[in-house]
Amino acid sequence: MQDIINTQRRDELEQMERVANTQKRLVIFSDYGLDDAVATAYILANRGDFAHIDILPIGGNVTATAALHNIRKLLAAAVDDGLDLRGVRIVDSTDYYQECCPLADVHGADGMGDLFAPCEKSPVPECAFEPWADEIGAGYRVLSLGPCTMVKRALVATKNMPGGRIVIMGGCTRETPNFGKYEFNDGLDHSAFLWTLRRPHAAVTLDTCRMPAFNLAGTRKSGGRLFDTLVNRSVKLAEARHGDNSYIYDYIAAVALIRPELFETNEVFMPEIFRPMYELRLRAAYRDRKDLL
Repeated sequence: MQDIINTQRRDELEQMERVANTQKRLVIFSDYGLDDAVATAYILANRGDFAHIDILPIGGNVTATAALHNIRKLLAAAVDDGLDLRGVRIVDSTDYYQECCPLADVHGADGMGDLFAPCEKSPVPECAFEPWADEIGAGYRVLSLGPCTMVKRALVATKNMPGGRIVIMGGCTRETPNFGKYEFNDGLDHSAFLWTLRRPHAAVTLDTCRMPAFNLAGTRKSGGRLFDTLVNRSVKLAEARHGDNSYIYDYIAAVALIRPELFETNEVFMPEIFRPMYELRLRAAYRDRKDLL
């Protein structure tokens, strides 16, 4: 019986993947630590068909308020870098309580590597969460880079459903050295994480990320773009903690969104919700490559 359920669920996911993204809109939930900043800079430089990008700064690596300030600073730096911010806006979620757990040795004192000066004025339009939830149309894609608290709230509040699978960073730490009860994004709001898994999804887990192709230890980007600066700061902080590995987790989730052809889906049964998690794994042909990132 479980095999039949899993097959039906896989068919549903494949059908959802074929649904056209009629709005060409991406919604990013991000708790603006340093790896979130790398992921956002990558997406802005490789946005493809996404004509509209809504960014919801949330609590997690920092408070929701700090995340809001950080995305303003990051987008101001993106303007200076010449990145295209047409159709980008910020959705303010600070009216809602959200857990956070700052990790200064990972993300710097401000959560974003202490790289940018304060931004007095947002370089893109901003709106409050509730009117945004009321007006967003169907077919938008979702990228969740932090705890799922606001993802759950948004999917309950919005009148229309997303298109395709939600790409979720978090969960499923089965393999050494990742083994443990909860991953960070999962652990800060476990119930919201499990709730989000009830939607068609693709989970980018720590096991997804810790592949030789994604280990940036000992490397540096040689360009002078915003993305290069963020990657180099991430690698430097990681090497200070443990010199032999540097995995920029949220960046890998952004790569999974933009370049899904690199990944395959691994079905993992989740006894807490009596259904599978759909975990992404790098395809075998790419696992030992050093040029993917």
